[in-house]
Amino acid sequence: MSNTDHPEAVVVGRDRSKRGGSFSLVPGFLYILILYIVGTYLFPDPRATLVDFLGYKLSWVEVLLAAAAIMAMAEQIKVATPGTNNTTEVLLMGLIAIVQILLFALGAAKVPALAIFDNTEFLLLTLINLAQTAVAYQINSATLMRTISPSA
Repeated sequence: MSNTDHPEAVVVGRDRSKRGGSFSLVPGFLYILILYIVGTYLFPDPRATLVDFLGYKLSWVEVLLAAAAIMAMAEQIKVATPGTNNTTEVLLMGLIAIVQILLFALGAAKVPALAIFDNTEFLLLTLINLAQTAVAYQINSATLMRTISPSA
């Protein structure tokens, strides 16, 4: 059976110039990692109250974890376009997750220059990133399979 029998089965390429070029390939968790590093130096106590909103006291780490959760959902939406091969984006998400695991492991191994990565906050950020990368991989695979497989 050829693609002319099922025109919807063609995997569509993307014109990156219309969606931000190569900049659209930058994983969102790179920004979260940069925010974490900057925040570590700006806020010496990550659990101290940063914002008191209607009686809800939010610390820097709570704001960062909420931003990471939102970024994880946005990254999953980014790869959920049916008919679009987003494998590159998913692999780059995985690369950032590997970098975070490496930073956490080296921080836990007491490498002095990487001590800022040896804490619960960074471990939680890493776990969120790993989970979103695994889900993004599944979403991308499912949308590609649905597009490629012949309809009955």
